[in-house]
Amino acid sequence: MSRPIVFRQPGSLLYADNCKDLQAAAARGEVRLAAWTRGGYPGTPLDARLPGLCTAGFWDASRPQNWGLRRHCNEGIKIAYVARGAVALDVDGEQHNLQTGEMFIIRPWQLHAIGAPHVDASQLIWIMIDMGVRRPDTAWRWPDWFLWSKIDEKQLTDYLSLNNRSVYKASRATAEGFEALRQLIETSTPQTGETKLKLTINGIMVALLDQMNANPPPMSAEFATSRKTVEIFLQRLAFALERDWTLEDMAAECGLSRTRFAHYCTLITNQTPIKYLRQIRLRHASTLISREPDRSLTDIALSSGFGSSQYFSNAYKREFGMSPSQQTASPN
Repeated sequence: MSRPIVFRQPGSLLYADNCKDLQAAAARGEVRLAAWTRGGYPGTPLDARLPGLCTAGFWDASRPQNWGLRRHCNEGIKIAYVARGAVALDVDGEQHNLQTGEMFIIRPWQLHAIGAPHVDASQLIWIMIDMGVRRPDTAWRWPDWFLWSKIDEKQLTDYLSLNNRSVYKASRATAEGFEALRQLIETSTPQTGETKLKLTINGIMVALLDQMNANPPPMSAEFATSRKTVEIFLQRLAFALERDWTLEDMAAECGLSRTRFAHYCTLITNQTPIKYLRQIRLRHASTLISREPDRSLTDIALSSGFGSSQYFSNAYKREFGMSPSQQTASPN
């Protein structure tokens, strides 16, 4: 229960095991998977090559699948191109259906799933790069092997960090860069293809910068603020209600002092952090009571983050005007 929700990794609840279904499908021969990776991502290890690159690869699903990548976050920024077929994508609850020639960009704090719920026949090519950020208000650090001028680095960083748009039509140059990446991974190894991989990824990012310079996405500094970080954290609390949260824990998760965190929480919710946490725990418990009438109230209380049944019952009655047992007995 000590794992963070989203902003720190590894071990974060929303980062865990998000590739296992893809790995299992590849092992069964249902999808072709090829990637150069590090950490827990499936593929051929990069070892010390290209520090900061989490994974570069592709899948090729010649028919509809019976798996999908469930809701998760990435520790790097993921840029992926649909080379063939269609890919269903959910980003922070917004649904997209990408077609051939489209691409998506996912920032590390964006909660997303691929498949609806299953992956369709498709070829998806991707890169994921760890910029050292987990929260929107953190400064980006590009790996040293990127061949950026300071002006270009800042411009692309602004395009990627100061907006939350996920889906784009890939330019011809961007698409060609991803196709070159796929071909390199198919025909080479990390040992023999390291230089070409550096150049290919740099080429993709230069093409992406050109594409965004030609058609800039709407940007706002509000997307990279501490307030935005707290807003996302509060949305994610529902995934970790059982954790014994303190004000210090919540503030630390957002990289803020207790006073600053409480200030933003009050601005966003009009409640103190502890009151807001208690309210979403009670609403979660109420939902469980309605959906699972045979489940014990003690179990519901514990799974909603209440340490004792008595405290849960008293808080529930103050919030809803009836005890949990009265709601259980109610025909509605």
